[in-house]
Amino acid sequence: MAERPKDLIYAQDEKPPAVPLITIGFQHVAAICPYLVMVALVAEAAKLPQEAARNAIGLAMIAVAFLTVLQSLRLGPIGSGYLCPPVVSAIYLPSAMVTASVFGFPVVCGMVIFAGGCEVAVGGLLNRLRKFFPAVVSGVVIIAVGIELGKIGLGVLFDPKVLHDARVNDMFLTALLVLLTMIALAVWANGLPKLLCVLIGILLGYGVAALLQVFPKDFSTELARSPIFALPDPRFLSYGFEPSLMLPFAIAGLASGLRAVGVLTTCQQINDAAWRRPDMESISGGVIADGIGCAVGGALAAAGMSASPSLVGTEKITGVTSRIVACPIAGWLVALSCLPRFASLIINMPRPVMAAALFFNGSLMFVAGIQLIVSRPITLRATLIVGLSLLSALSVLFFPEFYKSLPSWTRQITGSEITVAVVVSTALNALFLLGTWRYGQLRLGADGTPLTAASFNSFFGQQASEWNIPAADVRHVREVVDQAIEHVAAKTQGPVRIQVGSDSFDIRVTLNYTGNLPNFPDARPRVDLVEEQSFVSGLSGYLSGLHADHIERSAKGEECEIKLLFRL
Repeated sequence: MAERPKDLIYAQDEKPPAVPLITIGFQHVAAICPYLVMVALVAEAAKLPQEAARNAIGLAMIAVAFLTVLQSLRLGPIGSGYLCPPVVSAIYLPSAMVTASVFGFPVVCGMVIFAGGCEVAVGGLLNRLRKFFPAVVSGVVIIAVGIELGKIGLGVLFDPKVLHDARVNDMFLTALLVLLTMIALAVWANGLPKLLCVLIGILLGYGVAALLQVFPKDFSTELARSPIFALPDPRFLSYGFEPSLMLPFAIAGLASGLRAVGVLTTCQQINDAAWRRPDMESISGGVIADGIGCAVGGALAAAGMSASPSLVGTEKITGVTSRIVACPIAGWLVALSCLPRFASLIINMPRPVMAAALFFNGSLMFVAGIQLIVSRPITLRATLIVGLSLLSALSVLFFPEFYKSLPSWTRQITGSEITVAVVVSTALNALFLLGTWRYGQLRLGADGTPLTAASFNSFFGQQASEWNIPAADVRHVREVVDQAIEHVAAKTQGPVRIQVGSDSFDIRVTLNYTGNLPNFPDARPRVDLVEEQSFVSGLSGYLSGLHADHIERSAKGEECEIKLLFRL
């Protein structure tokens, strides 16, 4: 059972009083709203009329409200049970903008629904996909998304319309001031100002834009035309599907699912002072909910949604992780969706403000990818995956004419640096999985080696050092195997043969001996008594309160074998 952290004011299942509840909900909404500019960008690329664009933003807010509540629930296999609000995600922006400009807004909606379905599949297959999308591959994907996002931001600012505008100097000055504000708050501020640096920078940008008069020329007219109150009108919506776009949107769904895994793991760490390993049942449910929400968002004009790390960071700072906060967040979003003038402010965000925000977010995503890569030991295989994948992806930017000259059937793979990065990194990772298992053997109770846990610990420590196994995983394996050795020592009079193997993803420990199998519980303990959740659902056995992720035991006469599997 989770141990309540002392620094939380209102924990996961606690209910704050009404006034703090409403205030905290609004605080989250203030951080969510700047990301709605993604919808405005896609609407602009699709050349939607202003009225349709306003309705798209209103419907997108309803979609965010829906997913916020869904994620906070546990409805069978759906939902994580944590407060984990989403935002309209930059992960989908590159594919959505290209689709909007070439095929129109209906195809964007249809392909985002498809991407949501792909993310649901990722959630259901999370355990099986783990080896094919390790931290190094996930990091490469996030880096590629960051590069693309930065490119889009620079494209907004260096657009020919901006460069030939008489106000070009004022626009560049506005963008610089916004970017410097975000950087200063991110580096030197603390608490909420640090987490809300993007929002504060955007608000400052609106003020500077008003002072320097760099708003769109028809801004005042469009704002005056917008009604004060109106329900979002979905009648402009229609849906299409383009098979040639399946790969880039499937990749976006995959990247969104991988991001959700990281965000939900952070939620678990914040809510459990004794956290040691991810509860993959909860994470799988959260990724499935994220995918369902993304699909619903596609149906409601949101250009792809995903869990937000910054909003989870806000929970850590405020000490409020109560999932009941999802209700006021949803309430505020639904209320704002009925205010077309608010949507008009987002649609008419000054281009330099928009460019600075996108460039800054791209920078953060780029670094997040690097952090993800170095979160695991960097082996020669990982070095080759990162180097070859990123250089291949950047070649799309350096030599665009070459890629345009390739046959049309290659466009799904070479259409953007993101798809190239994913295809190359996953292919190399799959290739490098061959021959990755390394083994070591030990005989306890023979050749002068005593049948004790200390003998195994000394042997395993050397192997773990050679194989670059993280210290936390080494401790966990030792705890389980040490107790297994104690049980086995009482059941045998001869030596115990131990084989240890690892492929950087799993550790397998096999014990062979002559004697009897130790007794195991016939039934699993209740979930609320389990100290550690395994990386996969469905443990096959428990060993003295400490568990491997999978346990097999067999006996042929007196020849016994116990296999322990640990997922890193």
